[in-house]
Amino acid sequence: MKILVPALGESVSEATVAKWLKNKGDLVSKDEVLVELETDKATLEVYAQSNGVLSEIYIKAGEDVEIGTELAEFLENENIKSDELAKNTKPDLQNKDDKKEEIIIEAKNNNNKEEKSIESVQISSAEIKRSGAGNKITKNDIEEFINGANLSPSQRREDISTKFENLIDSNLENKNIVTSKNSTRVAMTRLQRTMAERLKSAQNNAAMLTTFNEVDMSNVINIRKNNKDNFEKKYGVKLGFMSFFCNAVALALKDIKIINSEIDGNDIIYHEHIDIGIALGAPQGLLVPVVRSVDTKSFFEIEKEIFDFGIEAKEGNITSDQMTGATFTITNGGIYGSMMSTPILNPPQTGILGLHQIKDRPVVDNGDIKIKPMMYIALTYDHRAVSGKEAVSFLVKVKEFIEQPDRMLIGL
Repeated sequence: MKILVPALGESVSEATVAKWLKNKGDLVSKDEVLVELETDKATLEVYAQSNGVLSEIYIKAGEDVEIGTELAEFLENENIKSDELAKNTKPDLQNKDDKKEEIIIEAKNNNNKEEKSIESVQISSAEIKRSGAGNKITKNDIEEFINGANLSPSQRREDISTKFENLIDSNLENKNIVTSKNSTRVAMTRLQRTMAERLKSAQNNAAMLTTFNEVDMSNVINIRKNNKDNFEKKYGVKLGFMSFFCNAVALALKDIKIINSEIDGNDIIYHEHIDIGIALGAPQGLLVPVVRSVDTKSFFEIEKEIFDFGIEAKEGNITSDQMTGATFTITNGGIYGSMMSTPILNPPQTGILGLHQIKDRPVVDNGDIKIKPMMYIALTYDHRAVSGKEAVSFLVKVKEFIEQPDRMLIGL
């Protein structure tokens, strides 16, 4: 059976092999994950369809693939017993000494520009003089050891293509890592590459401008304080600030429709639906899953979706379909301590709202100086489509809805 790259989601045609979870020759049970694929939007898992053996791997980790590419060969064998799968043992060909740490080294002849040879050797880390930070072994340490070592032919037989992931230091797992004494070079993931390209594209193509305002969070904080326990008890999720801002943005977008649009060539496409992307920090990078039809959803439904997105992001289970089709984005740098920022557009959207940290500040209120919980908010917009008046009016509406949340509840 051939293991092929599956459909990757809407508008996604390529992926990168992130890592193999099974090695050539491994016994595999049905529904075990064989390999992880990384697209520009999500990490996907490819599962075994039956019990069997992973007989051949054709594509190494780090290589790019298209839909339908043959990743590996799988020998089906439904008769493999469960105890064999549980043991999943392979013969130990080297009789390793448990007391020794084995390191696979890539040794190159650097006397000229051509790469004359690549040799891999097995040595004990205890024999190497360490010069790296934290008493770590660097590539230079190993090459110096190799240059002075008398290596037998048997030490030169390991295949660097299958062992390179153990290169240099046990804490360096990415086989694309190249190190020196003071620096580390790591290949960007597909998600990072795509994010870099999209952000640079936005910077080059959109006429981005940012306008700011500040919001008195007193009323929202009081509503949350008075209702958070009952809300969590009834719905099983916490009442956060994001549901308030999602509702405020949805109402403002209905009034200022141009900010819920995109430019397509010489046309402007106005969206009737309001699908808001929520920027989330995840181990694999920035993810922006979409809460769809925000204007039709309750506070509970919005909070539940955002909560579920957070869990899925941490577990690496966000799909590309969940991150496609947003018409507007909200990003909250305040959870990391940001006081103010200029968020960058998420193409092809014409607007993104940046939220920031809530801070007690002195504010003049009817002639009196009072201490209030204030938040700076920022709207970055595409000035090719959105005028300054429209951008400022939109942000003022968001401010008014947050400062007077009862207006959201009664639709004013």
